[in-house]
Amino acid sequence: MAFTVSRTSVDPELMNPADPVNVSCTVYAASGTAFSEYDDLQFVTALDDPVWTYTLIVNNVQNTRPDERGKTMTIGGYELAYTNQDEVTVNVGLRGHLPATAATGANISLLKIQELDARSNVITSTVIVYSHLVGLPTPTPAPAYGSVAIASAPSGANVYLDNVIRGITPVTIDAVPNGRHTVLLRLDGYEDYSEAVVVTGDTHQVDAGLTGRSVPAITTSVPAAGTTTVAGGATVSTRPAVQAGTGTLSVTTTPDGALVYIDGQMKGITPATIPGLAAGNHSVKLIRDGYQDFETSTVITPGTTSEFITGLSKRKQSPGFTGAIALAAIGLLLAARVIRKKP
Repeated sequence: MAFTVSRTSVDPELMNPADPVNVSCTVYAASGTAFSEYDDLQFVTALDDPVWTYTLIVNNVQNTRPDERGKTMTIGGYELAYTNQDEVTVNVGLRGHLPATAATGANISLLKIQELDARSNVITSTVIVYSHLVGLPTPTPAPAYGSVAIASAPSGANVYLDNVIRGITPVTIDAVPNGRHTVLLRLDGYEDYSEAVVVTGDTHQVDAGLTGRSVPAITTSVPAAGTTTVAGGATVSTRPAVQAGTGTLSVTTTPDGALVYIDGQMKGITPATIPGLAAGNHSVKLIRDGYQDFETSTVITPGTTSEFITGLSKRKQSPGFTGAIALAAIGLLLAARVIRKKP
């Protein structure tokens, strides 16, 4: 199903035959997966004298369409089909009257939403129906979205929900559609942690204890500190190897929301605190839409937290079409002057 529905409201809550009724809902036609241009989105009601209104919102740009009348309203796929990166939302309003012949206790279909394929056949797996009891209050429907609260020990792990990075532990992910989802946690030096969760309109808690990744033991023969080895007549001092520890890097940008890459790997979103970095030099790269990429290096000291604070520079706009025409015109004038100077 390419669409999801939320924020459905019905007024009044207690309905009697011939009463005026107002229904509204928000349909997310595309969020991460584009709506097919060959399919249609259809709305059906059992109300009498129905009038439909809807506003199409694409990436926060609103376009309100004229009112429509009839038991059915269909929005063509050509209006909803954009790229996977676009957010396409439809705010739908419906007003009408409960049938005068409706019997008390009957369940009336106020609104049915469904997707039609290229041959105008209903895709049965997409059908969503909102019904109401006549003369009786209808129980409040369960929310269509919930949230997932995720914590880990140690904290600072990258959080992936259904293979999409959503933050760093501890974090709460809101507006998660009901159903089965997969949570994946990744932290350098630890084994990946994966857990399946089922969201049912509530908050699902995930508490993960991360397991340290085992490192094969390396046996080396090193002389004790202070001893000497004679090789070719030279005296060489030897000391036992010292195992390097790890440190933490805190990254803050103005504005925030930049992706943080350490040694080419995405580690978080600013403001970010990144633990478990090996001691020594590391490359840092910051990326944010509308701003120039920022690259630098930093040194991590074992057992300490290094702070890195920087402001990002807005990306310079390339000359537009008007500027190109102006440059071309200047070039032509210069060429004309050169030609005139020739004997």
